[in-house]
Amino acid sequence: MSFSGASVRVHPETKAGEPVTTWTAVPLDLAAARRWALAARAGLAEARSQIDALNVFPVPDGDTGTNMFLTFDGALDVLRGHHTVDGAPISLVQGLALLARGMLLSARGNSGVILSQLARGLHEAAAEAGAGASLVELDAQILAEAFSRADHLAWAGVSSPVEGTILSVSRAAAAAAREAAATEGATPATVSGAALTAARTALEHTPSQLPALRRAGVVDAGGAGLVIVLEALQRVLTDGRVEAEAGDSPWFRGGAVLPPVECADDGEGAYEVMYVLSDSDDFRIAHLRAHLEQVGHSVLVVGGPEDWRVHVHLDEPQVAVEAGAMAGHVDQVRIEELVRSGGPAPTAVEQPRVAVGIVACAGGDGLLELFEQAGATVVRSAAGARASTGQLLNAIWAVPARSVVVLPNDGDVLMAAEAAAAAAREEGLVVEVVPSRAAVQGLAALAVFDPQAPLEESVPAMAEAAGATVHAELTVASRDAQTSAGPCRAGQSLGLLDGQIVVVDDDATRAATRLLARLVTDQTELLTVVSGAGVDPAQRAGMEQVVAAIEQAHPGVEVVRVEGGQPAYPWLLGAE
Repeated sequence: MSFSGASVRVHPETKAGEPVTTWTAVPLDLAAARRWALAARAGLAEARSQIDALNVFPVPDGDTGTNMFLTFDGALDVLRGHHTVDGAPISLVQGLALLARGMLLSARGNSGVILSQLARGLHEAAAEAGAGASLVELDAQILAEAFSRADHLAWAGVSSPVEGTILSVSRAAAAAAREAAATEGATPATVSGAALTAARTALEHTPSQLPALRRAGVVDAGGAGLVIVLEALQRVLTDGRVEAEAGDSPWFRGGAVLPPVECADDGEGAYEVMYVLSDSDDFRIAHLRAHLEQVGHSVLVVGGPEDWRVHVHLDEPQVAVEAGAMAGHVDQVRIEELVRSGGPAPTAVEQPRVAVGIVACAGGDGLLELFEQAGATVVRSAAGARASTGQLLNAIWAVPARSVVVLPNDGDVLMAAEAAAAAAREEGLVVEVVPSRAAVQGLAALAVFDPQAPLEESVPAMAEAAGATVHAELTVASRDAQTSAGPCRAGQSLGLLDGQIVVVDDDATRAATRLLARLVTDQTELLTVVSGAGVDPAQRAGMEQVVAAIEQAHPGVEVVRVEGGQPAYPWLLGAE
C-alpha cells in the first residue's frame, strides 16, 4: 500500500477477511510482554520515516512515527534498572506496571501518549485479575479487557476526539478483541489476531472518515503506528518472535565503563544509586541534577558530552532510575543499601521554593533564551524531537516552586504536558497546564504571569491571554499535496492560520502579505513576528516590507520582532 510516495508495510501476514493461519500459541507471560516491547520498538524503528511521511499537511514537521518509536525506546530504558523487588524477581503484574510507567514517561506527542494507554490497559487488567505474583500469564479474557481499557483511556484523554484517527483504529481493535474472547477456546493469540485484523481494516477506512486524509491520499499516521505495534504482539504470541541483535542484551545497553564515583557518605537516604547516562544534552542534564537535588542527597552528575556518571542517595531508588531515563539512556545501574547505625532514615530536605514557577517548551535558541529571561525552566522541543512526558516531569521537579504552570507551546505536546502534570500531582506537586498551542501563545501567557499571584488567579489569566492570541506560520511545502487551500507543489510557500493551511503561493513575500491580511484586523493591538533558523537577508527584507505595510494600514498595531531560531517554520506570527 502506498501513502504519499512512501511504502508502509501494514499487511505482512494476513489480510482483512482471510482465515487465521494455524500456529502454536505462546503464553502471554512476562517474557512475552518483554519480547513484545522489543518487537514493537524494532517495527517502529523500521517504519518511523514512512509513518512520519503520512503527515496530512505538506509541512516539514511530521514526526508521528518518531514519537511512537521513542515512546517504546524510552520505556525500555526505564525497565533497565528493574529486575527484582525486595530481592525477588519481578512478577508479571509488576513488570507490566514498569512497562506502563516507562511508556508514560517516555511518551512523545499525542500519538505517543495514546499509545502508552495500551500498556496501561494491560497492567490494569492484569492487576485486577491476579493477586500480585500469583498471576503468571494473561488469558484471552484479560487481554480483551486490556484492549477495552486502553481504548477507553485513549478516548478519555483527548479533549476533542475525532473519528478517522488512531482512536478509530483502537476502538475497532478493542471491539474485535472482546468478540474473539467470547468464543470457545479463545487464546491470547486469537484475541490479538482478531484485534490486528480489525485494526488494519479500520486503518484502511480512515481516509473516508477524515477529509484531510482523503485530500492528502494517506491513512492516519498514528493508526498506522498502532497497527505495527499490534503486529509485533501477534508475532510474539504466534512464536514469530523478534530476537535482539547478537550481543545486545534486551535490558542493558553496552557502554563505556567510567571510573567509579568517589564521594563522602553523608548517611542520608536508604540507598545509593549509580548509573551511566548517555544520549542527553545540557538542558536535560540540568533538569536531572535539579530533580535529584529535590528528592535526594549526595547528588553528583559528572562527565559529558557523551556519557555522564550519576550518583545519588535517596530512599526510593526507582525514582532516581526513572529520572535518569527521562533525561537519556540509562546503563550500568547499581543500587546498594546503605549501612546505618540505627534509627529511621532521614528524609530529603526540600530546597527553598517560590510561589509559582513556569515550565515552557521552545524549539529555537532565541525562543529558549526569551523564555528563560522571563523566568521559565525551558524544555527543548521541536518537530522530530518533541518533549516527552518524562522530560517535562523532570523539568517540573527542577522548578524551585511550590506550584508549577506548564506551557507546552505546541498542540502535539499538549497531551504529554497533561500526562506529566497528572504524574506530578500524584507525587504531591501542584501543577497546572495552560493549553498554549504555539510559541507566540506561550509568550502572551508569560506576559501576564505574576509569580506572586495565587495559582488560581495566574492560570485563568494566562489561559485567557494565550487563547486571545491568534497564531500563524509561514513555511515551505515539503511535497506535492492537496490542501484545504487548494493543491500545492513542493517548494511553494504555505501560510497556516490557527493550524490550518489558508495560503498557497509561489512567492514568499506575497504569501506573507496574504496571510497577514487575514491575521491582522482593526481589533489587533500587538503583532509578534518571530524569525526562524536560516532566514536569509532577502527573506528578512521581504517580511519587513510586508510588516511596514501592515503598520501603515493599522497605525495602532504595535509590532514586536523576535529572533527565534526555530526549525521548520521560517516565520511564526501572533496577533493579540
